[in-house]
Amino acid sequence: MPVRNGDAFSGAGSHSGTGNGRIFFNQTVMTISQRYGDALLWAAQLHRGQFRKGKPVPYISHLISVSALVWEDGGNEDQAIAGLLHDAIEDAHQDQSSIAARFGTVVADIVVACTDTGGPVAPGAVKEPWLVRKTRTIETLATKPAAAWLVIAADKAHNARDLMIDSRRDPTSWNRFRQGPEGMCWYLFRLHEELRQLLSDSRSVEMLGACVLDILSSDVVQSKLPPGQSAEEWVTGYLERSQALQ
Repeated sequence: MPVRNGDAFSGAGSHSGTGNGRIFFNQTVMTISQRYGDALLWAAQLHRGQFRKGKPVPYISHLISVSALVWEDGGNEDQAIAGLLHDAIEDAHQDQSSIAARFGTVVADIVVACTDTGGPVAPGAVKEPWLVRKTRTIETLATKPAAAWLVIAADKAHNARDLMIDSRRDPTSWNRFRQGPEGMCWYLFRLHEELRQLLSDSRSVEMLGACVLDILSSDVVQSKLPPGQSAEEWVTGYLERSQALQ
């Protein structure tokens, strides 16, 4: 299992800073144009009034964090912009064409790949069941544009880190998620398994794996394990147990 393999959390690319303000990642110069500033302003407008689930934290904090992780993982400007806009279809009523009109088809295609609802969700509309959407995300990850993998990894890594720290400080924070620890652990665990195969040197994948390991080792999760069953066995059996109840 990946969370037991020490190699799962190693192998991030090397980088070094320079005195002229540029950052080198594997000797590639990353540059920022006005497009990035425009995307940041648009993301702030699109998600104004939205907050992190069950928290008073403005949602833009997550978008900025995802974009930062993309930059730190060696991503380019299109990927970093997509990080800022990765929830624009699902949560801000945009579509592929509206994003492409502003930032091009590469960014738009990445945002589409990051969207698990299959398209914009109208105000007041009900999304597909959580398990249907998340299973589809896992099963189709390898077929998504390769440029999207870095953004998806950054999104899931930041969410996992947030969940890990919140649950460590307040175990009742799991109540924000209807799927509870079992469903969320299954989803993050399986995502890490898939992303590890696609992005073996990614810093975000490394972070995701470390967070999954920490969560599976937590008192909340350990208290739910049946006698004689490991955390890995418990979490990988979630889908089968859920389907048996339907």
